[in-house]
Amino acid sequence: MHFETITELLNLPDIVVVDALDCGDNHLHLVVDVADNIGPPICSWCGAEHTSVHSRGQMRAEDLPLLGRRVFLYLEKRKCRCPDGGIHVEHLTWLHGRYTRRFAEQINRLTAITTNTEAGWFFGLDDEVVYRIDRAMLQEKADDLLAPTPAPRAMSVDEVAWKKGHSYVTNVVDIDKRAVIWNHDKHGKAVLDGFYETLTESERAAIEVVACDGAKGFLSSSRYYAKNALIVLDHFHVKSYLSAAMDDVRKQELAKAKKDSTQEELAGLLHCKQRFILLRNKPSRKKTQVLKRLEQLNEPVYKAMLLKEQFATIYEYRQKKDAQPALRAWIGDALRSGLAPFKELAMKLFRKRHYVLNFFEQRITSAISEGINNKIKRLKRMAYGYRDVAYFLLKIHQHCGLLNPRRFN
Repeated sequence: MHFETITELLNLPDIVVVDALDCGDNHLHLVVDVADNIGPPICSWCGAEHTSVHSRGQMRAEDLPLLGRRVFLYLEKRKCRCPDGGIHVEHLTWLHGRYTRRFAEQINRLTAITTNTEAGWFFGLDDEVVYRIDRAMLQEKADDLLAPTPAPRAMSVDEVAWKKGHSYVTNVVDIDKRAVIWNHDKHGKAVLDGFYETLTESERAAIEVVACDGAKGFLSSSRYYAKNALIVLDHFHVKSYLSAAMDDVRKQELAKAKKDSTQEELAGLLHCKQRFILLRNKPSRKKTQVLKRLEQLNEPVYKAMLLKEQFATIYEYRQKKDAQPALRAWIGDALRSGLAPFKELAMKLFRKRHYVLNFFEQRITSAISEGINNKIKRLKRMAYGYRDVAYFLLKIHQHCGLLNPRRFN
């Protein structure tokens, strides 16, 4: 066997193949010498060079496949006595645990586009091994890129459920970078306070816009810490509130129609299978037909649909001075409608009208957060859930944030 040729094919820094233990059709077991062993060892604990070598030991590390074969390298590593206490193995820059760093990098890149199980099948590894390698690589990159927290100019904050039982993950998104820059496995005011406290006072003062869903905790925290920021209750969340109110009215009227044998046609129009026609924001021929028929059959649902459509016209205005009277008029119409869900929504929007109208000063939304939430849900489905929430937070950064391998190209 030509060891010089194999050394060149491996292309590892300061590595020379000196022997082969076992070579087959599917694997190569190679003994290598490390040129770094000539100098003093670098302690893996404190990162300093130590002149005294305590002992030497053999280890095996897996490298990237070569010519379709799995490659295992056998090398000698030194142990040094650290002044900080204890005996620690030396640090080699091209190694990552019992794998070469480039092998660990490839696993990390592959898990960014598929599941750990599939990545493990591709490399011939157990998915638990893939999990440990991927988690360590992500944590290493997070320590480098996410500490300290990147300061945003315009940010969006939202939460998404990560398991049953009202367990939420809070994500802070840099709207300019279109990436998650911070997250936490809880939600509420204290969590967002924690994000702001990772920033310096000057960084908090430099935040210009905060888009959120109008939760009291988010509003209170942003008012206290981001004093110069314009807080925007974005129209995507407002429209979701309108759809929820519309659906509540539909359910109430459907329950009444089911009890009345003469209201079969109305029950058919209000059935859950038809709710997408009623709730969709874009006009369509089918929706127009349903609206005309509801005008004749059921006034409450017809009135609810009109209120929903009326609110959508507010966002057609370009300036705050024009949108303000339109919002005031809609709130009055909703309070006089006699529909409990819309009366409740009208009071909610009246209390937060300033944040609604701020949209017309800075036409910014949390649409990017909603898109990221969909990616997170897909990520969770692909993995059939996560038991390690810290790993889940890192995976969010890998798929939707600054740890995405595509950003390094």
